[in-house]
Amino acid sequence: MADYSILDMLQRRMRDCAARRQPWPAEPAAIRARQAATRAALLDCLGTRPDEVLDPQLRVEAEIPLDGTGVIQQRVVYRTEEDVWVPAHVYRPAAATGPLPGVLLIQGWDLDKWSLSPFKVQLAEAGYVVLFPDNRFSGERRHAATGAAEQNNLLPVSALFGLTFMGMNTWDNQRGLDVLGGLPGVDAERLGVVGLCWGGMQTWTLAALDERVKVCCPVCGTSTFGALVSEFVAWTGGHTCFGTYFNDWARHGDIQDIVACIAPRPLLVQNNVNDTWFPIAGLHQVVREVAPVYAALGADGLFEHAARNTVHDITGEFGGRVIEFLERHLR
Repeated sequence: MADYSILDMLQRRMRDCAARRQPWPAEPAAIRARQAATRAALLDCLGTRPDEVLDPQLRVEAEIPLDGTGVIQQRVVYRTEEDVWVPAHVYRPAAATGPLPGVLLIQGWDLDKWSLSPFKVQLAEAGYVVLFPDNRFSGERRHAATGAAEQNNLLPVSALFGLTFMGMNTWDNQRGLDVLGGLPGVDAERLGVVGLCWGGMQTWTLAALDERVKVCCPVCGTSTFGALVSEFVAWTGGHTCFGTYFNDWARHGDIQDIVACIAPRPLLVQNNVNDTWFPIAGLHQVVREVAPVYAALGADGLFEHAARNTVHDITGEFGGRVIEFLERHLR
């Protein structure tokens, strides 16, 4: 009996693309040339971008001290396009003096700026100013009438204009760096990014493209597209987050090629061994291919990785290691 599923075809195409991938060179000049070409291809696959960077017109709408902590929480709103406004929370230590490093915190799929507690407060208690925005289609940016269905309804419409989900959020994340670096008391030369799950994917996408990110820490958000197509898609029957796959990217490479563009800046990758979302075999492949790039650039000590038998979250252990890594590389 004929199999009418397209999964076999997709997996075959993924294998064909993997077979054509070229290994990363070992010579520093060649690595930098490959990084530049990869960034250009990634920008193309992320879709069209606005023509100009606008003044964010940042508004601070509320400010409260968080009981039992030395942290101030602010509600802010800023724009990333003419008609695109982003609600976010800022967490800052109440008693800190002098310019502080900033951290852009990026939520997981279908979460919002109210999530990831207590980690976001712990970051502020450790002396970081944290900007935690809602992604597109999440939190307050989820249309009241359509709810989660809006992503189904409007993402295909967005394709009319060459827009992609990861591309739109990457633009917002870059504008988030603008806002974070411009906040009072923040040192714009010391910005890091931390994210969970799909937010972890956004961290290495952002860091690959924007060198203002000095430290990158994805949590439970790193594998390869090869592993996703062979394991995750086969297991779920195709269910996935809308931003997971980058349009036409397999023609250019895999996730490890994007991650390698972060070198030689400090990178800490942590995954949950149990995650079906990000198969552990893919993480191992990323490590095998990215570690030599760091070593060739004389930065092998700046790439760290860990896999834990735990849960899909920024756990106390994951979060503690993130803060320790930031202390070493962002202070």
